[in-house]
Amino acid sequence: MKYGLLFFCLLVSGILHAGNPLVVGIFQGYAFNEVKIEVVSGSYNISNGSAVIFTMGSGKQCQVNTTDSRVSIAFGDNASQSSAWLRWKGTGEFRISPQGQKATGRIFSGELIVKNAGGKIVLLNLLDVEDYIPGVIEAEAGPNHTAEYYKVQAIISRTYALNNLRRHEAEGFNLCDQTHCQVYHGKPRFVKEAFEAVESTNDVVIVDDDINLITAAFHSNCGGHTVNSEHVWSKPLSYCVGRRDTFCLVMPHSNWEKTIPLEQWTSYLDSKRYPMNDSLSASALAYFPSQKEVYFVDESTKIPTRVIRSDMKLRSSFFTVHQQGESVTFIGQGFGHGVGLCQEGAMRMAELGYSYQDIIHFYYAGVHLVPKRFIWFFKED
Repeated sequence: MKYGLLFFCLLVSGILHAGNPLVVGIFQGYAFNEVKIEVVSGSYNISNGSAVIFTMGSGKQCQVNTTDSRVSIAFGDNASQSSAWLRWKGTGEFRISPQGQKATGRIFSGELIVKNAGGKIVLLNLLDVEDYIPGVIEAEAGPNHTAEYYKVQAIISRTYALNNLRRHEAEGFNLCDQTHCQVYHGKPRFVKEAFEAVESTNDVVIVDDDINLITAAFHSNCGGHTVNSEHVWSKPLSYCVGRRDTFCLVMPHSNWEKTIPLEQWTSYLDSKRYPMNDSLSASALAYFPSQKEVYFVDESTKIPTRVIRSDMKLRSSFFTVHQQGESVTFIGQGFGHGVGLCQEGAMRMAELGYSYQDIIHFYYAGVHLVPKRFIWFFKED
């Protein structure tokens, strides 16, 4: 067992640093100790690090569960075996259904590693970046958009992935499948245009003036104005600067409203040591900024609007506050952190006939679109 785990660590370390394939931690938002795996097409050899122990062809399925510090695999009432970890290697597609979870029946391509972490199953999907991006497009953008917008999503998702390959390195994979990285639910089921978008933008990424991959941040709706990166994170990025955006104002997530008890709001402000003198107290119950503000009321309060957004579970940090009897109502614009590309604004631009190049340059200042394989050439030049 000791040597099996050592081999696994060496294997994953080699994969992570080889740059290809991509290693994605899937079903990261779930905890389970049993999973059904079915080969949908092709054929896969299942190994335990030292030898191939089973072969699964199309239509075959197995059950995998955790046993002590190992993983056990069984084909119905037939052969079974336990190992420190298991790897599915081959060509085709496989369906994964964690038992007892709503997120079942997702189909993946590439390869699969299953390991035991504290009695729970951890699943790693190994695949080429270009095979990963279509799944991100569907999960992040959804169906029924223009081909040009899907090209935009393909490029920003590819750039984001390649620029964040070490984000989960300590956990043994590159990226997770949640909003922490990019949402990924396996192969697209509804957005067939995702494959075309990836193929037509193959290898294209966004770089800054120093020919470095940018942090391709994006969000749902900016509410009419994007924000500087340093207003949300600590680091200023030359290409993520706030700009007016009227395209997203007619889109579904442009406006929102939330009402809470007055006591909840005043208690929250008290917990933040808000200086409740008469002037500020009145402002806290009648707050109507004309533009996006970094701090609530003013800088003297030291409460960043992004913190209020997170604490109060608001859709954005661009909001007004007004009292209605024993309640307080937040009325806001936008959905998300507001940095970088506004997805709904980009969708609207694509509908109006803007090209994917125009859209990307609208939201990211002073950037360039280049094939990743040629970055070395531009840097030398």
